[in-house]
Amino acid sequence: MADTKFKKGNPGKPKGAVNKSTKLVKEVFADVFTEFQSDPKANLKAWGKENLTEFYKLAARLIPTEVEGESTLKIVVTSKRDANN
Repeated sequence: MADTKFKKGNPGKPKGAVNKSTKLVKEVFADVFTEFQSDPKANLKAWGKENLTEFYKLAARLIPTEVEGESTLKIVVTSKRDANN
């Protein structure tokens, strides 16, 4: 049986590197999604109108929960909940 452990000095897969299979699946999914958007009965907008709760659940998962970086800008975030109080 071959030695499957990394050899000393081998850094391994770089942080953030994407598996080839994962990359391919994401590309194919994006192509199919783009094709679906040209069908007014099957696009995301049509589905979202009929499934508002699920649409917003999905949209909420796409919003970053953490943001890192440096900025000289002042960022103010207000939610509708905060504005009503």
